[in-house]
Amino acid sequence: MKFVRFSAGGSNSYGILDGDTVKAISGPGYSDYSETGATHALADVTLLAPVEPNKMLAMALNYGSHLHDAPAPERPEPFLKSETSLAGTGDTIRIPSDSEKVDAEAELVVVIGKTATNVSLGDAMDHVFGYSCGNDVSARDWQAGDTSWWRAKSSDTFSPIGPWIVTGIDPTNLDIEGRINGVAAQNCNTSEMIHDIPKTISFISKYMTLEPGDCIFTGTSGTAGQIKPGDTVEVEISQIGTLSNICG
Repeated sequence: MKFVRFSAGGSNSYGILDGDTVKAISGPGYSDYSETGATHALADVTLLAPVEPNKMLAMALNYGSHLHDAPAPERPEPFLKSETSLAGTGDTIRIPSDSEKVDAEAELVVVIGKTATNVSLGDAMDHVFGYSCGNDVSARDWQAGDTSWWRAKSSDTFSPIGPWIVTGIDPTNLDIEGRINGVAAQNCNTSEMIHDIPKTISFISKYMTLEPGDCIFTGTSGTAGQIKPGDTVEVEISQIGTLSNICG
């Protein structure tokens, strides 16, 4: 199933996408929702970020092709991204004028469906609701020069997610392509992750409770491409869809 969050008629709602029809529901897909009876044509709504997380985490150095000369991490290496950096498909990624290099990072995003505290590897996937496309936008000069990554990874609009959340798919063999102005900048498959999704969830939940709606960006591959105002950046993941943003 595809779950969306959308704006129509001046109000924001959650919905289920059925073909080209959006069926409004009473809450997010991971909740005890019901259909409201309202429907909209997809072309008549504005898609928003499909989830409103309490927190977002992202995996550092989780693809061998992104390591360059760095050693592979022995354990998952997550970092926090602020919820205020969230953006949706179609939103503008705002490129800070005082950063010299901002990159797009195409990633699979895991959306948590139920509370996870100190869960085992075997139980980890029971806490997943679904998956979406994500762009872990990164200001490289700030990432290298600041004491922490707070603005390099969490400036406003630096965490686009969308266009929807897909449930019921196998996340272990999905193709990911990142494009800038229609030209491929990144290509990988989720099977290349150094630390897989169950290990990541189990590790994080040992120290930090994951709540319904929380999101985990699972890492990026290769050398991410630089983005500038005026660029169109896309993240396409097989079985999910395409997240598209313009840079401003």
